Amino acid sequence: MQIDIVLEPDSPARFAELAALAESYDFGAVWTANHLAARDQFMCFMEAARATSRIRLGPVAISPFEVHPLKMANQLLTLNEFSDGRANLVVGGGGGTVIGMGLKPGRRKMIPQMVRGVSECVEFIQGASAKQPLDFNGQMFQIHGYHPEWAIDAPPLLYIAASKEQMLRLAVRVADGLMLSDTPLQRIDATMTIIRDALAERGKAESEFRISNLVSWHVKADRAEAAQEARAKLFVRGLLDQMYVSTFMDKDDSAFVEDNLGAFAKAYAANSPVIEGVPDRLVDLLVDHLTLTGSLDDVDSLIEQIMTYRQAGVNELAIRLYGQPEDSIRLLGERVVPALQ
Repeated sequence: MQIDIVLEPDSPARFAELAALAESYDFGAVWTANHLAARDQFMCFMEAARATSRIRLGPVAISPFEVHPLKMANQLLTLNEFSDGRANLVVGGGGGTVIGMGLKPGRRKMIPQMVRGVSECVEFIQGASAKQPLDFNGQMFQIHGYHPEWAIDAPPLLYIAASKEQMLRLAVRVADGLMLSDTPLQRIDATMTIIRDALAERGKAESEFRISNLVSWHVKADRAEAAQEARAKLFVRGLLDQMYVSTFMDKDDSAFVEDNLGAFAKAYAANSPVIEGVPDRLVDLLVDHLTLTGSLDDVDSLIEQIMTYRQAGVNELAIRLYGQPEDSIRLLGERVVPALQ
């Protein structure tokens, strides 16, 4: 099982430092999250590409509704050239950034023709080549005479951010892999059933398709400190979707979480562990099932949880890091990566 890390957006110098450390522990890839007012993710990876030689690099996740596929292709292929073919990208329908741009009214609303837009974006980037010009005539995107003559032969890897059936099946059909977001163990078998059915329909081998799950990591010497960090970041854990939450909460508790999303959003915006009006027992349930959280004494039990994902069919894990990422990289590299090889 490949272990990747997902970093908070930071400066190019900081990315280079953390990527080099991750490479020294044999992580598969370094990703970074896409935020509304973050530094440009592709540019931030350029110094990391210079400081490393094996580890893969790229953003999670960029939507064709926030960045046109042509511009996305230029950025991705530039990083791929500079890193000698080590660029990755997760293409998604769009989260907080597209909301901030006014392109959709809220997290529970879907952009019209979202699946088609993601599909056309991936298909366009895959068709780009130095060998010949590309005329792309999609329903949503039309691009004529695209010819990046400087692009290298080794193509970047393209994933699709997916959670529900349409997007999961799309990823199997057009992408190199998919990345789930905070899918709990209680939901993973149902998700893998959809993926396996789609792979069988397309005649693709499971071993040749990248199936990743993004999971947050909050492990510190002090268990209380770890729990506080996990609580503050709960709002973005699978967006607390009922599809996930209902697998480990009863109907009333699940509805209560949905009705109080604003409290989780407020805590996230303030980076606060205090989630107003939500009982601690519900917050603890969410932390226990949607994150990997604990003290150093809990690492072995967290490895067992990760192994359960591997047994279910997840072959990559993208571990989202927050405070003190060097400590987390070293801990993961010394205890988790070796246990999964």
